[in-house]
Amino acid sequence: MLAETRKSVPKMYIYDLPYEINRDLCRLLDNDDVWKELAGNMSYNAFEVNEIEQTARRNSKSPTDQLFTFWGQLNHTVTELFVLLYRMKHIPALRSLTPVVDSKYHALLLKLCPNKGREIDTSVIDDKNNKKQKVHTDESNLIPIPVKLIEQGVPLPTSSRGLNDSTDDDSADLSKSTSSTDSRENDIRAEIMRNVAAIPMLKYEELRDATDNWSAANLLGQGGFAQVFKGEWKQLTVAVKRLRATDARDRELIRELCLNQYRHDNIVPLYGYSCGGAEVCLVYQLMAGGSLEARLRCRNPNNQMPLSWPQRHKIAHGVARGLQFLHTMTNTPLIHGDIKPANILLDQCLIPKIGDFGLARKGPYGDNRTHFKVSKVHGTRPYLPDEYLRSGCLSPAVDVFSYGVVMLELATCLKPIDTTRPVQRLTDFMRMELEKRLDTALYEDRMLYGTQHSNPPLCREFINIGIHCTRYQRSERPKMLEVYKRLDSMMAPGNAM
Repeated sequence: MLAETRKSVPKMYIYDLPYEINRDLCRLLDNDDVWKELAGNMSYNAFEVNEIEQTARRNSKSPTDQLFTFWGQLNHTVTELFVLLYRMKHIPALRSLTPVVDSKYHALLLKLCPNKGREIDTSVIDDKNNKKQKVHTDESNLIPIPVKLIEQGVPLPTSSRGLNDSTDDDSADLSKSTSSTDSRENDIRAEIMRNVAAIPMLKYEELRDATDNWSAANLLGQGGFAQVFKGEWKQLTVAVKRLRATDARDRELIRELCLNQYRHDNIVPLYGYSCGGAEVCLVYQLMAGGSLEARLRCRNPNNQMPLSWPQRHKIAHGVARGLQFLHTMTNTPLIHGDIKPANILLDQCLIPKIGDFGLARKGPYGDNRTHFKVSKVHGTRPYLPDEYLRSGCLSPAVDVFSYGVVMLELATCLKPIDTTRPVQRLTDFMRMELEKRLDTALYEDRMLYGTQHSNPPLCREFINIGIHCTRYQRSERPKMLEVYKRLDSMMAPGNAM
């Protein structure tokens, strides 16, 4: 019976809030400056709250509306807002939001007012005919897993705070700031305590048992600094990353842990960590779809079909959204530094999540700075631009370049470096072909080209975006927000998909 009355509402971002609901929220939260408490829960500090208030006053607008404008630019959703208001126990604001929040979250409102009747009005906006229907939610309905996690205090996405500032490897490498193992461990522990107190610290023995004593049968992959194992932990299927005992391990541990504060739909979530056993370990959600690298190269064991064009668009769109979030979530952007198909993981629905933040760092700093220099260049060479490889100039434009290479791979399934090609680098090769005025759709993935699943217009658009993102001059590359909006517009009715 419940299954018949329950209605799912599509995910809605803050900037898509209907005018009437936004107006009601502004009226409720402007009263007695309640919006400031909400801003604090969004992790804005006192200085940022004051800036929001001053900006709203200059523009003669509601400070709540200004807060939503700032927060919405980071791609936060209405569901996240609903949960924050629940934590504030602001029942009128919650009631205003129920029409645009999935019904499974209505249990939170019922929890705050269980004696107000056994049903709540969850009028759902129908975009086609603007009709409204009543959905009756019984109080005895089983609370869904997302709500249970919220009740247990699982951290939500925040707009800022986290990864400590560093401008190059010399300043980021903790091993150079200490002269003994003991002092280095003390520094690491202090860093962790400052930034990641909310992340569960797990017992090494638990993770060893979860992976069947690091069984080779559970090995998912390995690199120069770590091995990744599949494990069963607390009735969850997880990926356990076991870091090798190197100085770089300490730096990677801190960066991965601190990044956990930047939760986002397109970033691989971290469940916990262990640093008290034989090896340091990080525990992540297991991505059932594998890596984009494996899907493009057809390395998955289940003989999966090649990615369709709608699936490729979903992946490109999600990665762009994740990078746009990283580049704009604070006044100082977070640069991933190693965007490539192997670090783009897919869940069971092929929603992409960016992983492996071992090379991530903050910068550049200040309104007038576009980049900073590092003493050592890290990353995967085919995905890095010349200004970074040759001069160590690191900026968000490095991620944009890497994303451009990924777009070319998504469209063509060609390797980023191929010694059998006349021009080995894929970026240079595709640019040369475009300059010849050849139809770039000829390079569509061979698994799709000439079949009923082919989509030449979308292939050309992907390649055009890839070439734009990989321009030699970093100032000529687009911002990730521009790329995100360009991909977003492709989903509009009548556009090629």
